[in-house]
Amino acid sequence: MKQPAIAAISILLLLLTACSGGETVVREDAGAAAGGDLPVYNCFVLNSSADDFSPFLSADGSMVFFTSTRSAEERSIALSREFGYGEAVFVAEKRSESPALQLDQTGAWTTPLVYRPEVFGRVNTGTLAFDAEGEMYVSSGTYLDGGEGGADLFRVTALEGALSVPQPVEAVNSPWWDSHPTVSPDGRWLVFASDRIDAAPSIEQRGRRDPQLWISARQEDGSWGAPDPLPSPVNSGTAEMSPHFSPDGILYFATRRWPDAGFEIVRSRRHEDGSWSEVERMTSPINSAANDCFPFITPDRLQILLASDRPGGMGGYDIYCGEVPYCINAIAEVQLVEPVRDGQAQRRPGPQIAMEIIDIATGRTVATGRTSDDGRFAPEVCLRAGKTYELRPGNKQCYQAAAAVPFTTPVPDGDHANVSLAIDLERPLLPEFQVLTDTIPFFVTGYWYPNTPTELERLHSRVGANELPNANFIDLKDYDYTFAAERVDRWFEHLYSEIENMLVPMLDTCYTGVDTLLISVLGHVDSRGLAWGRFDEQETVRTQTMTITPGTVMQKQDGNEKLSHLRAYYTMRMIDREMRERSPRFRLLRGQNRIRFIAEGKYIAEDEGPTNDPYQRKFIVNIEVRHGHDEPGS
Repeated sequence: MKQPAIAAISILLLLLTACSGGETVVREDAGAAAGGDLPVYNCFVLNSSADDFSPFLSADGSMVFFTSTRSAEERSIALSREFGYGEAVFVAEKRSESPALQLDQTGAWTTPLVYRPEVFGRVNTGTLAFDAEGEMYVSSGTYLDGGEGGADLFRVTALEGALSVPQPVEAVNSPWWDSHPTVSPDGRWLVFASDRIDAAPSIEQRGRRDPQLWISARQEDGSWGAPDPLPSPVNSGTAEMSPHFSPDGILYFATRRWPDAGFEIVRSRRHEDGSWSEVERMTSPINSAANDCFPFITPDRLQILLASDRPGGMGGYDIYCGEVPYCINAIAEVQLVEPVRDGQAQRRPGPQIAMEIIDIATGRTVATGRTSDDGRFAPEVCLRAGKTYELRPGNKQCYQAAAAVPFTTPVPDGDHANVSLAIDLERPLLPEFQVLTDTIPFFVTGYWYPNTPTELERLHSRVGANELPNANFIDLKDYDYTFAAERVDRWFEHLYSEIENMLVPMLDTCYTGVDTLLISVLGHVDSRGLAWGRFDEQETVRTQTMTITPGTVMQKQDGNEKLSHLRAYYTMRMIDREMRERSPRFRLLRGQNRIRFIAEGKYIAEDEGPTNDPYQRKFIVNIEVRHGHDEPGS
C-alpha cells in the first residue's frame, strides 16, 4: 500500500487509508493457510490501472458497485500524485441474463460509470453498503456536510426514485477515521472500521493508527446506538477492517494479525450471547501472497468478491471473484445386493468397496477411497457448494447395473454441511459349477473317494490288503469304473482350471479382504440303501450337519445318508489338496482364510427307475463369493 501524506489536508478515505488506517504495509511472505482448488479470476470488467476495491452486488445481481480512484468524466482533476483522483463509487449494470457473474466477460456488463454523480460526484466518496431494506450506507472523507472529521459514515435513503441528501450517522461517527460500514441481514447491527481513541486526534496522529472493528445496535426508533469495539477474537490488537455481513449473518473481514502476512480475509459468527466464534482464515487462492481485503459474499452465498494487490492484476488493487470456501462432506451408505441360490436376494453393507466421486461438469475425480467394514464411504474431501457430482463404484465392471448416484451439494447454513447418500450395488455370484453325471459315475458303489484313476488304483490296493474288512457294501464289479475314471479325471482338471480363474478377481478390487470364496461340495447317493457294514477309516469326519467316527455302523438308508456326507467330505479334501499343490494364488488366499470349504450330504436321489443307479452317485460343487462372516466353513 502507498504511504499517505501526514498533513491537515490528508484524505483519510483513500483506499490506502481505508485498508490500513494510513500505515504502510509491506507483505514479504504469504501467510495463507494451506490452499484449495477453488478458482479465482480477475474481474477485469471492473478493474483499471488505478485502485479498484470494495465491491458490492445488488440483491438481484443486476448491478455491481465498487470504489475506485480512477479518473472519469465527472472526475477529471487529480488531487495529487499521491492520491490521484480520490475515491468515488462506480457502478456497472449487467447485460447478460446468465445467472453467472461473468465479471471477466466485457459483453456481460456495461462500462463502469460514477454512481449518482449528483450525489456522490465529488471526490472521496468511499465504500458503500446496503441493508436488507435497501437503505444505503456510505463512507466519505470530504465534501459531505455534517461529518465530524476524518472519514465519517452517512446514510442515504431512496425517495421516489431519487436519493436523499446523505445524513451523518451521528451516534457512530467520531473525530477519527470511521469507514467501511456493513449492516447485518436482520438489520440489528452496524459494524464498521475505525481508528478512534479516547483522545482527540492531532495532526501528528492522523492516518497513523491501526483500525479496529466497532459495532452499533439499532435502537427502537431505528437510529443507531453508541458503538463498542468488537471483542476478541474479532479484534486482535493489530489491524482489522473492511467488514462485511454475508446473507447468512457471518462476518467476513480483513485482518493483519499474522506477523508473516499482510491483510488476510477471515470470517467469524456472532453468538446469541454476544460472543464471537474463533476466526477462520480463508485458504488460498482467496488469500494470496499479497494484501487481500474487502470481501463481499453474493446473495446466493456461492461467490466471494474481494480486492487484492496480488501480482498479475491490471494495476494497484483489483477486484477478484472466487467461490466461497465451504466444506461439503459426502457420507454414503453402500449396500451390496447379492442373489442367493434358489432364494431371494440378500442385502448387506458393502465392506471395503472402492468408491469415487466425480465432478460432472469437468469429469474430474475429486474423491476416491474404500468403504469401511460397515459399508460407509466418507472421504475426507471438501466438496464445493452448489455443484453437481456423482457417486459411483470405483470398478463399475464388478457390478450389474451400477448406475451412478448424482447429487448437488447445498449451500450450508454455516461453513460446513454433510450430504447423506445411499447406493445399491448388485454384484453377481461367480458361476455355479455342477457335476453332470448322466455320463460319468463319480464313485464306486459304496465307496466315499471320487473315482479318479489314482483313487481307483488305491481302492483296489486297499481291498487286496484287506484294509476295508467291514465295508462290504463296496462293489467294484457292477460297472466299468476304469473307463469312467479317465473321464472323471478330465472333469477334475477342468474344475481346477475354473477355480484358478475365479481366484483372479479375488485378488483384484472387485472382491476385498472381507470377501471369501466359498466352495460348497454337496454329496449325492442313489436311492438304494446299504447292506450292513462299518466305516473303515481311522479319522473322524465332520460335515456341516454330521459327525462320523471310525467304526460307525452304515446300514440301510441311514447308512446311505452317511455315505453322502462321506463323499462330500473326501471330495472337498481332495480339491483342497490338489489346489494347494497347483496354485500359488490358492495357497495365498487359503492362508488368508479367504477360501473356505463346506461339505454337506443328505442328498438322496428320488428319481423313478432303478435304485442302483451309478449316475446318481455324484457330488455337486458350488462356488460363490460370500461375506467373511456370513457362513462358517473349513
